[in-house]
Amino acid sequence: MSAASPAVAAPTRYEAEAAPASCTGTIDSNHAGYSGTGFCNGTNAVGAAVRFTVTAATAGTATLGLRFANGTATVRPADVIVNGTRVGGTSFEGTGGWATWAVKALTVPVGAGGNTVAFSPTAADGLANIDALDVEVTGGGAGGNGSPTDANIVYHGRWDRSNASYFSMGWAGGYLDAQFTGASIGVRQRNAIDLYYSIDRGPLQWRRNVSGAVTLATGLSGGAHTVRIGYRERAGSYTGDPVFGGLILAAGGQTAPIARPQRVVEFIGDSITVGQPNADRPFTAYAWLTGEALGAGHTQVAQGDACLVSQDCYAMMDWFRRSSGYATTDDWNFATYQAAAVVINLGTNDVGHHVSTTRFQQNYVVMLQRVRQAYPNAHIFAMATFRGRYVTETRNAVSASGDSRVHFVDTTGWIGTADLVDSVHPNDAGHAKIAQRLAPVLAQHL
Repeated sequence: MSAASPAVAAPTRYEAEAAPASCTGTIDSNHAGYSGTGFCNGTNAVGAAVRFTVTAATAGTATLGLRFANGTATVRPADVIVNGTRVGGTSFEGTGGWATWAVKALTVPVGAGGNTVAFSPTAADGLANIDALDVEVTGGGAGGNGSPTDANIVYHGRWDRSNASYFSMGWAGGYLDAQFTGASIGVRQRNAIDLYYSIDRGPLQWRRNVSGAVTLATGLSGGAHTVRIGYRERAGSYTGDPVFGGLILAAGGQTAPIARPQRVVEFIGDSITVGQPNADRPFTAYAWLTGEALGAGHTQVAQGDACLVSQDCYAMMDWFRRSSGYATTDDWNFATYQAAAVVINLGTNDVGHHVSTTRFQQNYVVMLQRVRQAYPNAHIFAMATFRGRYVTETRNAVSASGDSRVHFVDTTGWIGTADLVDSVHPNDAGHAKIAQRLAPVLAQHL
């Protein structure tokens, strides 16, 4: 990413106060000179981002003009995040007053279709006030080398990027998409793992217990191709290494920008949401199938044996704020991506930990509040558990939230005993039935 002069042709303007843009803070109008109906006054905290969803007719390079005001003398630094990947940094200098607006000019890579462009502060002072983003896209996005930090690779879900050589999948159902040229494609793995992949949007297939340089396809025709890669989650006695060490491109091959779906659906749950114990999870699980049916990006923030409530149990009301099931702090930066929908399926395991109905309902309200704080504009769907546990309490929590974008999903009759592996977990057919019922519910609001 580099500084650039403002675009000569008329750019497209995206207002910070208008959906689908989102602001971690408030939309204010108390300083003159803004465009539209207001501006984003971000919370003064690291990660309190402003996000824009911008559209590009073709993949290429976007020239950005970010209109801002900083009435202090303190320079405010920020990460620039495109489609979930940090592509560089910028800073907002003092403009001489909160009603004095300036434009920060930048260039970033974008894919064809919808792209998310976020500005996430890296210091406690937060961002400047953000008014609008002007965008102009030109063709010919820069080719990439396939490394984990390649800006052309689109990551779905929560990934630990602290090791630039190996990005680590944080929860079940994370995956990545890329477009590349060349007659072959492979992937670099650190230690043994079961990975699944698809070439040119073909059926997903497995490579079990592989490590090192793993060839996925050879003899491909000339031109551009796509690849999707994901991993079996590390859980229970399975200790595979779900990390991505980069694409192995053919001689002369390179990556190109690829479109990110305009919407992301996040599924929070337990082993049912993971898809356990079925062998082809995650892509046979209802969460994956629902996301694909909606044409959305998706991820499963889910863990076997998880509960809603922290009562001698793995409480997702707390753990969903983390980058993985192994993180020791609430370390996830919600500025990385913003979900359009969050689906919660919790309560099946709380009964076994003797959580009272009163406590469950109270904590479900807290859960809804925390999800809303993380995703200010998302629709939140609270599913009734398939075994009928805490259904009244889940419904009551939705009502108590007073949030018009929180919805109760009655799953009564969705699956029967023939759709189960055991008394709890759906089989592949059961997951397919759930997705067939759930996708239309979400589609009404997205």
